[in-house]
Amino acid sequence: MTTQTLNEQQLAAAQRQAAIARAVKIIRRTIAYSFMTFLGFLFLFPIVFMVVAAFKPNERVIADLASIRAFLPNPSQLTLENIRDVFDSVRFGRLAFNSLFITLVTVISGLFVNSMAAFTLSRLRWPGRTLMLSIIVSLIIIPLEAIAVPLLMQVNQMSDAMNIIVLALLLLLTGLLWVIVWSASGKMFREWPVLRNLPEPALYLLQALVVAVIALPLEVLVYFMLQQAQEGGTWLNSYHVQILPFIAEPFSIFLFYQFFIGIPKDFDEAAYVDGAGPFRIYWQVMVPLSRPVFATVAILKFLQFWSFYLWPLMVTRGDEFRPLMVGMDFFQTQLPIRWGSIMAYAAMVTIPVLITFLLFQKWFVQSVSSSGVKG
Repeated sequence: MTTQTLNEQQLAAAQRQAAIARAVKIIRRTIAYSFMTFLGFLFLFPIVFMVVAAFKPNERVIADLASIRAFLPNPSQLTLENIRDVFDSVRFGRLAFNSLFITLVTVISGLFVNSMAAFTLSRLRWPGRTLMLSIIVSLIIIPLEAIAVPLLMQVNQMSDAMNIIVLALLLLLTGLLWVIVWSASGKMFREWPVLRNLPEPALYLLQALVVAVIALPLEVLVYFMLQQAQEGGTWLNSYHVQILPFIAEPFSIFLFYQFFIGIPKDFDEAAYVDGAGPFRIYWQVMVPLSRPVFATVAILKFLQFWSFYLWPLMVTRGDEFRPLMVGMDFFQTQLPIRWGSIMAYAAMVTIPVLITFLLFQKWFVQSVSSSGVKG
């Protein structure tokens, strides 16, 4: 009887402890979710204010700033005048094209340049490799603001010989991209049931079309550089002065390096046994295995270069080559300052990127977690 009483008491005590543990877990989870929800709303307030202010009359943007009305639209005051003012005041389409072109070329070129540099550092053995890696890692902590003026002086005094060297390197990079895309598309097309039965000339034509389209940003950049070389102009106020200094980027090289060193060397040894060289191992072995880190670097660099401001402001004049972020300066230099137009401009720049991120959020999170980047 005593033993049965003790067992009942122990069972009741265990049940109370389990109930207390569940309650504590629920309380902790509620507090954590509440705190994260609060932070979410806190970070969302500027975006809500920006979107709401974009459709308000200019005089109401500042007048409503001190109250909750700053985040609440008034249906009777909604207007599209700010958006019309943006298109009437600046060449928004041209600025948007400039931003998209500069960002795509920088990201696409950077993916290949930085990944090939990381492959050389992580998979090959050569004198000075460790020292070069240490230099690249140390360059990550140097902000652009610290080197902007020396870099501006350097690109402003580029000699004809240096222009030729840069153009040759760009042509080499374009050629490498052609080879990679040609090989990858040829293998893919011949595995698709719909396309593999096409005649070989048709497949080659389709491959050439895909290569030309994917490498189009680099091809256009080469065209602009050749045009400038013929005209004998300076580097300033051009597309390539906003692109070429940032193709090779230390942080991207480091991300690729960290991913590549985790891939077993057995793949390299098997490829060497089959007669493959370093470049073939890079684009046939490493690139297919490294899709997560390629996606991570592409997304991070796209966001970085889409919002570039300081360097384009220093090296461009007028709106022929300027990106979107610099175009906003027009509204801040005109008196009186039209805050509604500024908010409309900011919303038109931010919302497309935000929507793109939300649509591809699942892939972005997967790529970041797979590549080992910790937030």
